Amino acid sequence: MALLIKDSEIVGLVSVDEAIAAIHEGYRDQGEMPAFSAPRLRIQHQDRRLSVHTGGCHQLGVSGAFLHAERFTYLGGAQQYTHIGKRVYVTYNCDTAELMALIVGSPSLFSFETVDEAMGTETPCTSAVGTDLMARQNARILGLYGTGRQARRHLVTMCAIRPAIDEVRIYSRSNQNRAAFVDRMQPHVSARLVVVDTAEAAARGADIICLATGSNTPVLHGEWLVPGQHVTSIVGSNKAVFQQGLVAEPRREFDDEVIRRSNRIVATLKDQAIQDEQGDLFQPVHNGLTSWDAIIDLGQLASGKIMGRENDREITLFKQNSDQGVGYMALANLIVKKARAAGIGIEI
Repeated sequence: MALLIKDSEIVGLVSVDEAIAAIHEGYRDQGEMPAFSAPRLRIQHQDRRLSVHTGGCHQLGVSGAFLHAERFTYLGGAQQYTHIGKRVYVTYNCDTAELMALIVGSPSLFSFETVDEAMGTETPCTSAVGTDLMARQNARILGLYGTGRQARRHLVTMCAIRPAIDEVRIYSRSNQNRAAFVDRMQPHVSARLVVVDTAEAAARGADIICLATGSNTPVLHGEWLVPGQHVTSIVGSNKAVFQQGLVAEPRREFDDEVIRRSNRIVATLKDQAIQDEQGDLFQPVHNGLTSWDAIIDLGQLASGKIMGRENDREITLFKQNSDQGVGYMALANLIVKKARAAGIGIEI
């Protein structure tokens, strides 16, 4: 029998470390069997959007889809949600084709959030998988851009994969938001949170630079980068946003010089960037700064086919351009196992 599991039932069931490890397994499976997954499908009318992430993990024995709907605005130069529906996992046992579970809502992974705030908790865990495989092991300074929901979560996941981080430089456009971020988040990490007044100050000398903004225009410039740094960026978006005139240019979180200076570029899935014409990758390829052949998929790293960096002098870039179905299904598989063990859920 399949389980119906509500997000309110699984609070505290899965830790951040467990979620990161599960999602890593999902991308390992994708790297070994890429045909068993597909890029996210997104349909949109004006500010109404529905997204479907499909994927299968052959070694984990799970497949299915993750669905979500929202309405949004791009006022003030950044994406903001005006309405958000409950996210839904539809999970099958891919060996028997039996329905395993319906999970309603994203898992609540972070102690500083309520269940109602737990939308998109999977995103920082995917970012952590790529960053862990690419950033230097001795990283201790994090430059964090953004002070919203995803910035808070990325702070925790980046510190989880690199416990040696002892300083985090916080930058956003609003000094008030920076101060509020430090007040809220300092109790949740051992690293010292430091507010900086300029975007450049967050990047200069940082070992890991994490862009967790909703920005439509570049916040990181490649001229600030130095050898050994790693950059993770999360703005994805899609061509429908640009085609419908919601933004003046395809959305970007870093400039072309970041691409030009990066020795290794990894995307969650480059086919997603091609399909959606995502600005941070699509425009530099279109302009001849790099090629699609030079961009690596996260699955190739997670499966050990390619290394994240050759040495500690390389500048590396992980474009977390969209969570994929394989990550969602691997996490769902873990949730279902834990729910059954704990007697959680309703059989349907």
